[in-house]
Amino acid sequence: MRILAIETSCDETAIAIVDFRNRNCVDILSHIVSSQVKLHAEYGGVVPNLANREHQKNLVPILLHALRESRINPRLHQGQESRKRENKKSFDSLSLLLDSILAREPVLLRQFKKHLTPLSPPNIDAIAVTYGPGLAPARWVGVNFARALAVLWDKPLIPVNHMAGHLFSALLQESREKDSQFLIPNSQFSMLALLVSGGHTELVLVKKPWRFQIIGETRDDAVGEAFDKVARMLGLPYPGGPEISRLAATGDPQKYPLPSPMINTKNYDFSFSGLKTATWHLARNLRGLASLHEAKPRRELTLRQKADIAASFEKAAVDVLVKKTVRAAKEYKVRTVLLGGGVAANVVLRAALARALKREWPRSTFQVPSSDLCGDNALMIAAAAYMTGKKKVPTDVGTDANARLG
Repeated sequence: MRILAIETSCDETAIAIVDFRNRNCVDILSHIVSSQVKLHAEYGGVVPNLANREHQKNLVPILLHALRESRINPRLHQGQESRKRENKKSFDSLSLLLDSILAREPVLLRQFKKHLTPLSPPNIDAIAVTYGPGLAPARWVGVNFARALAVLWDKPLIPVNHMAGHLFSALLQESREKDSQFLIPNSQFSMLALLVSGGHTELVLVKKPWRFQIIGETRDDAVGEAFDKVARMLGLPYPGGPEISRLAATGDPQKYPLPSPMINTKNYDFSFSGLKTATWHLARNLRGLASLHEAKPRRELTLRQKADIAASFEKAAVDVLVKKTVRAAKEYKVRTVLLGGGVAANVVLRAALARALKREWPRSTFQVPSSDLCGDNALMIAAAAYMTGKKKVPTDVGTDANARLG
């Protein structure tokens, strides 16, 4: 089965064309991620309408690049003008339908009609797209683009939950024989997945394929959001998570005893707003701001202080993630533990969770995605579509900001 996958849930425009020869071998024909980080950096975070604008500009060029790279580039229809005259009624109906689907994306519609309608359908079996969760303006442009492609090429459409994509990214293991190939090992159930990103912190239990049950989640800030906000407190550039990690590598994680909220509660929920607030107060105190009404610091933080704060914050966040994940793995006697999401790239978290599982639950297998698959990408959407997806007609597919696994 050959799937063309589209991911636009936030600030990455991603398209992949993936050939699933069987359930254990995946050939990557094309895998492109266009990041908008530089555009949003000056605002200190993602601006939804700017993300929408960039997705509209980028989707068609990236798709054309992906088709060329995959070597399934469709040809121009022969006799395009005569075809229009012979089938004017059906051609006009198709044009009106595309106008309706892409009515909210005029820039994308113009590019779509100019560059894609003249092409014959490529050799793919289905189109997959992220329908949620994510930023509404970003999600909609990807979903509408996928709907328009499905109509134009007469292909089934598979809507995919973004967090399912992060879960399946941990199952994709790089092949030692071929650079453009991934292997999906035979899954051992039950599984437990810790999914950590800028918008989510979840513990997901998978007792059998592929029934997802969220057994714990954050009650306030996601851990990735807390990383970004602490980075902003320390004057670090966006995106803050990688900057915190780089700085923390030079700091002392024992210097400041910051709290790990809910680390000893019996449930598997998380909370990071208290840790974020404690870090804010620590930084204020070190700057000499005794009162909340003082705006101008009496002294600036030194690089050493910033590094120690970053390391202490990172340790507090990682401690609670690791402890609750290991405790859940033992309680549910899982055979496989997965780590996925943007924060899964954090080397301290990866190493700490691996050590704790080896020490406390050695009967489990620990799987993490390669670092370049931790962020948003379309390869993970293709994998989730192949393993769990259900084909739908384009008119049945919408978006859902609060889409949940389960």
